[in-house]
Amino acid sequence: MKITAATLWTNDVKLMQDFYTETLGFPLVEETATAFTMQIGTSQLRFELDTTEQPKQYHFAFNVPGDSFRLAKDWLQHRVPLLIEDGKDEIYFENINAHSVYFYDPDENVVELIARHDVNPAKSLETFTVNDILDIGEMNVTTPDVTGVGASFAELGVFHRYHQPINVDFLNFLGAPEDGTHLLLGREDRTWLFSPKSAITSPLVLELDGELRVRIDTDGVLHHDN
Repeated sequence: MKITAATLWTNDVKLMQDFYTETLGFPLVEETATAFTMQIGTSQLRFELDTTEQPKQYHFAFNVPGDSFRLAKDWLQHRVPLLIEDGKDEIYFENINAHSVYFYDPDENVVELIARHDVNPAKSLETFTVNDILDIGEMNVTTPDVTGVGASFAELGVFHRYHQPINVDFLNFLGAPEDGTHLLLGREDRTWLFSPKSAITSPLVLELDGELRVRIDTDGVLHHDN
């Protein structure tokens, strides 16, 4: 499974567009007065204006080449402050052999760069630019009905990465490990790594593998739009 496109909502489109396209430098694909879309490697990420101004909280990750974590981290920390946890500004996940670093965007969404050393392709880069980011590697799906949404994803062929039962008390990673892309299905009020922010059920539209389109509404209900 790959996340080929995602739509999130923001209360300030211009501030977010300036951050992602100027501070970080992602190529702009489309812009209107109320939305913009940017290219994230082989994925597209879109932000639309939320006129309701309801609280929202997103967490998502961008994949970087498996051998380029140090270069990617150096590139990032020259542009934004890195988030700190337990005095450290990075984390190593031994179970998946991956390194990650985290930062906030202007909405204080928790954004991550992750290098999965065994899965993300190696590039043997000498320097790192925004164009070396591979794709959207993770996207949170927060809902009060973790079991029901997990079952709905399974019906669509999106399973727990180890084919285990959905656990409402933990963050469930959906999607095959070898694809290097996961939906992070979990309950409200969880706190994210490297942030005290609590997960909030937030609207979300996803396009998976270029064809499967799903939508999470403001109540955390999954809709299959195909």
